[in-house]
Amino acid sequence: MRDKYIDLIKEYIRTRPEYKTALDDIKADCLALGATEEEFDAAINQVTDAETAKLVLVGTPIQTIEQAPAQTTPAQTTATSTLVPQTPLTPLSNSQPAATDATKKLAPLIWDLRSRVLAKKKYFAAGLALLIILFIIVVGLSKKAPIKTAVKYPTVNIPIVNARVIPLVYATSQAIDPGKIFSANAKNVQLTVTGKPKKEILGFFPYWILPDEDKVDLSTLTSISLFGLEADGNGNIITGDANDNAGGGWAMWKDPKVDDLIRRAKNQEVKVYLTIKCFDNANIEKISTNDNSQKTLIANALYFVNSKALDGINIDFEYVGTPTEAVRNGFTRFITNLNDELKRQVPDTTLTVDTYLVSGSEKDLFDIPQVAKNSDALVIMGYDMHTPLGGPGPVSAMGGDTNIVGYVQNYLEQVDASKLILAVPYYGYDWPENVASPSADMVKILPYAQVAQQSQNLQLVWDDTSETPSFTYNDASGQPRVVHFDNVRSLGIKYDFINRKNLQGVGIWALGYDGQNQDLEKLLIDKFINQ
Repeated sequence: MRDKYIDLIKEYIRTRPEYKTALDDIKADCLALGATEEEFDAAINQVTDAETAKLVLVGTPIQTIEQAPAQTTPAQTTATSTLVPQTPLTPLSNSQPAATDATKKLAPLIWDLRSRVLAKKKYFAAGLALLIILFIIVVGLSKKAPIKTAVKYPTVNIPIVNARVIPLVYATSQAIDPGKIFSANAKNVQLTVTGKPKKEILGFFPYWILPDEDKVDLSTLTSISLFGLEADGNGNIITGDANDNAGGGWAMWKDPKVDDLIRRAKNQEVKVYLTIKCFDNANIEKISTNDNSQKTLIANALYFVNSKALDGINIDFEYVGTPTEAVRNGFTRFITNLNDELKRQVPDTTLTVDTYLVSGSEKDLFDIPQVAKNSDALVIMGYDMHTPLGGPGPVSAMGGDTNIVGYVQNYLEQVDASKLILAVPYYGYDWPENVASPSADMVKILPYAQVAQQSQNLQLVWDDTSETPSFTYNDASGQPRVVHFDNVRSLGIKYDFINRKNLQGVGIWALGYDGQNQDLEKLLIDKFINQ
């Protein structure tokens, strides 16, 4: 055991006068910072007597759905439908401990601290003196000896900016100009399909690609998901902005072109799902903890599925930070009830849930075993390890501190492989090379078609650790830039991993991003069809 770590834990415990009623939370924080259980136990024994150290803690019971206070959300123009009649909702247990007020206030700071420490950052923006001291001690220890942490794999770096935590996934909210994609020079190869896919090949079709939907080849896919309709906290679908301007997923849903896309997919025996998304923490919390919100959203989801005879639903709720147990359990309950009602009304439909790469090892919104049990698949978003909100690096690494292999293994220890779909990127990011902390507007997202065109006369650099390529170039002003992305070689390694681990299949973010190039389609055929 390390004496400095024991001293560190003791100092932390002394700042938490409520430690006798929040011991589990404190222990989790300390383990996340790199301490071992033995070091934590030793520290406890030095600051309290043996009886207190063995205390069994029981927190305040959480509120039931009926008791939960109403939450307000910004005024939005929404569309509603009739509530599902007689939809039984599984009650939340009221015997689980709730997070204390102190824990709720401290959680975002601990999350930020843990991310920065594990990433070995040498700065800390928070103004609390105690956290600064903890940061300095932990970083100092990490330089002297390797830290064996209870967390199997480190979290991605999630700094706090303007009191809001930066999203874990950046690419899903960034629209791409399809004109640039489909005007890029194409690399064409001969495509020969001799059978049907042996794995699920799910392609996400974002609303911004709809103007060129007829240029997107669906022949190698088993399913597509229309991305997507956005839900508010009341379970209604957002149909416009504050000025009543229809846009985004709702504009796609009302566009006749989406009916052409659905018809074309059905003719090729490709299933069509609808993605219902929510990226706002307050809205996710309300949906998770409010009966009426859940009933309304379930009713709306089933209406949209039935109105266009779709084959299923994909849920993309991207909660940032650490939710309360009430929210976490409520989200599981929402998925359970949605799945039950979906299967009741349309028995052969599919429900998939998008999850973060880190969700198999972090206690976030997703109770992985229970959500997997009550859905048909978890779609692991295996990308955005580096984004415009940080420094350059691999977007989807197979090796290194943050990697697909380790995180997926954490899933496999809780869920059968047949319930897992690994989503991969058809895009990369373009960073300024010599800027220590670039702002988001200095970094560009590049779909594969643009990457392929831009790099065709440049030397690619292969990284043996991440098993991904990159290249550098000088922009118009002569400034050096670096682009990290995935290509046939790196995606092929991921597809081999999917086959080797016998996962359900692969997800693609996003359809159309390869433009008129056919090499990524040929790779799908070689790895999952012509075997």
